[in-house]
Amino acid sequence: MRGQRLSGIELIYDEHVMNELREVYKTCLNSFLESLRRPNSRLYFRLNTVKGDERIAYSLGLNRDEDLEEAFYTNISGPNKLELLDSRIIVDKRTAESAMVGSNVYRPGVKRIQAKGKEVSVISENGVHVANGVYNPYSSLVVNVTESLYKTIKVSELKEVKEGYIISQGKASMYVARFVEPAPGELIVDMNAFPGGKLSHVYQLEPRARVIGFDHTEKKVSRLREYLRLLGIKAEVFPGDSRYLYEDFGIKDVDKVIIDPPCSALGVRPKVYDQKRREDLFTFKSYQKQFLNSAYKILKKGGTVVYSTCTVTISENEEVVNDPRFELERIVRFHPNLHDLTGFFIAVLRKR
Repeated sequence: MRGQRLSGIELIYDEHVMNELREVYKTCLNSFLESLRRPNSRLYFRLNTVKGDERIAYSLGLNRDEDLEEAFYTNISGPNKLELLDSRIIVDKRTAESAMVGSNVYRPGVKRIQAKGKEVSVISENGVHVANGVYNPYSSLVVNVTESLYKTIKVSELKEVKEGYIISQGKASMYVARFVEPAPGELIVDMNAFPGGKLSHVYQLEPRARVIGFDHTEKKVSRLREYLRLLGIKAEVFPGDSRYLYEDFGIKDVDKVIIDPPCSALGVRPKVYDQKRREDLFTFKSYQKQFLNSAYKILKKGGTVVYSTCTVTISENEEVVNDPRFELERIVRFHPNLHDLTGFFIAVLRKR
């Protein structure tokens, strides 16, 4: 494996993955890789207009986005200097990347505890120092983060988030529901519905559409149903393998389908560590094509697919949607080093 190491943050991509990235970024590949080690300069939220109005966002000091009226943001500052303490909490990758922008550390994300006192440093498994805080040995909230490499508001602690008035969602992701363009009476299927951002956004834009979501596990579906009730979203969600919706559920004559399949997540940032190989990209591509095959079966003629990923490779994006059964109407790419957003791909396809 060939590794690209940037200031303690390891991006370990083999030559095949690096070549795929070069195909997209050419002379600005280093700029792209560098962008992965830091967060976006804005933390985005979506106002849930089913429950409230813009006064909620403004009361939190959020700023309205220039492009999407339901999108609001606050700034992320940094990087900040941190003193490395003797007492340390070692956390997993996902927890470290959240703590890097100020989120608290909860017990499920803790890997090892090397604490000698109340003041501790939060360290990723690969040794990146992301935050400092107060250690709580007897609480599910293990570290109350007081300073972090980058700083913004603590999303999970906001009452307005807990009560469903605002939703943490990236700006690039918000374009998916906008490109769906839901209309009254349409049947719209979200094949990868959990955790519910795109599904709830589509309903928010057009409550008179019938929006149905699927996800693979009962646990995720149960959590999603609970979340949608909190948001006031009247969408239907079912457990099922979306690759076989026609065969297992007899679903057909659908107007629009959203596909947001598992992917290599090469556009997601910030990263404290990432490793991808040729085999990973091939596996994802094969899996993604199966969702598109399923969409073809359940769509009516002239129906629309909105396909999206949070990755940047051509193999998981253009090569998946380049399908003769569909007319390609639109492609949009967001690049972290150019747009200061998550690396994201969206394609709009129409069934021939």
